[in-house]
Amino acid sequence: MQSKRMHPLMIASSILRSIKDLFFLILIFFVINIGSTSTWVVIGRYLLITIFILLIITAIVRWFRTSYEVKEKSIVIRQGAFVIKQRYLPFDRVQNVKTNTPFYFRFLHVTSLVLETGSGGDDASFTFPALHLADAEKIESIIDRYRKTDHKIEQVEEDQALTETSQTENERNIKSEQKHSERRIHFIPTRKDVLKASILSASYIVLVPILLSIFQQIDSVYDISTYLEDGYQFISNSWMVLVIAITLLILASIAFGVIQTFLKYGKYEIASDEERIYISQGVLSEKHFSIRKKNVQAIEMRQSILKRLLGVTSVKLISAGEMELSGDPVNSLYPFLPTKRALSLVEELLPGFEITTEMERMPTSSLVARMLHIPWIWIIATGVILYFFPQWWWTSIVLLILTIMGRYLDYRFAKFTINGSFIQLQTGGWEITTLVTQRHKAIEFSVEENIIQRRLGLITLKTSNRGKPVYVKTLADIPAPMAKEAYHWYKQ
Repeated sequence: MQSKRMHPLMIASSILRSIKDLFFLILIFFVINIGSTSTWVVIGRYLLITIFILLIITAIVRWFRTSYEVKEKSIVIRQGAFVIKQRYLPFDRVQNVKTNTPFYFRFLHVTSLVLETGSGGDDASFTFPALHLADAEKIESIIDRYRKTDHKIEQVEEDQALTETSQTENERNIKSEQKHSERRIHFIPTRKDVLKASILSASYIVLVPILLSIFQQIDSVYDISTYLEDGYQFISNSWMVLVIAITLLILASIAFGVIQTFLKYGKYEIASDEERIYISQGVLSEKHFSIRKKNVQAIEMRQSILKRLLGVTSVKLISAGEMELSGDPVNSLYPFLPTKRALSLVEELLPGFEITTEMERMPTSSLVARMLHIPWIWIIATGVILYFFPQWWWTSIVLLILTIMGRYLDYRFAKFTINGSFIQLQTGGWEITTLVTQRHKAIEFSVEENIIQRRLGLITLKTSNRGKPVYVKTLADIPAPMAKEAYHWYKQ
């Protein structure tokens, strides 16, 4: 079939990204020094305008020269502004599929599509910066159909699938409903879940730094320090006004945190079908992620102290593909799941994975080994404190107490078990991390020991799973018989 270009919104997306990258310079030359006629300011403005024009031209040329072509068993992508690079992606190398739909894409039914592979380097992912929603859905359906029919997809079907992009909105909605009817929805957060998420994410704390930054930027252009000082005097002179002001600030921070959390997790959904797990999130900017169940290498569960108190757990899927969009991980099964629901959800999504709550604790000798480790961080920090800030000598004692507590908690929560073909490792004190993986999905399994461990009959155990980067889990100071049992288990 003939090659196709990306949607023209690719140009707008590139321009917005350039504005974001140049925001600091725009602020200096066109906001802070808006009335300045200094030579360096004038030259800076002209240079910035020239750079911006060149970036716009580059974005247009890159869009014009970027295209893709769907073949019988692969996709060919040609991209570049002045140097064209052609990349070839066989369907059988696709591990994960992700879409990212910013709010300015949604109005024109456009999305960004990312196809993840299991390799590294430049071939780690193939990105379609701006595709019509129908085209993105067709590409994903063609890849799925290719896998389901043992790689025997007819070229005619591909051509028809990708050329029928002028279908009406009603037809697309009907197909979307049919597609979703095959999926089972496992989890949608309630209002209570969103409220818990807003507390645990601590997003309400961000409001104060944002307000301070805004005031500083305004004050650099217009002198408002006098008004701020008068306002501070007015508030501090009356305890009632002070209480009201603090209350309003707290309420505003909570509202800000709840709104921010709702925009991120308000439309969160976890679903699955026979082959894939689907994760969706975002109210304004939507993000979608799908992974084949057999590509899940391991399950990671995390609990901070606050999450333990509230009885929630975050669960992540460890996969060979890079699972982030715009720096935001999308492979988490909702970071604030009730612990019992998290365990049952893993069983629903991945019936092959078995998680047990019965695990073996470490012996007392493990605690002794942990306490005998030289506390290098405490030693270095104490030296810095005593040399530069001698009046803060007492913080060294606090740091030592925290170090000892951390080591005890590491020992207290360190656990291990082998459950059939599964191995389960738990580490951490301030934050507990549990790994569950299968024997055939661990790409490396090693044991090592130091002098102290040899004297105490202990060993350090390491497992590695495919990921970007490779996911390595270490459980230190476990009994030698337990480590040998695990090593023989892996060699079976």
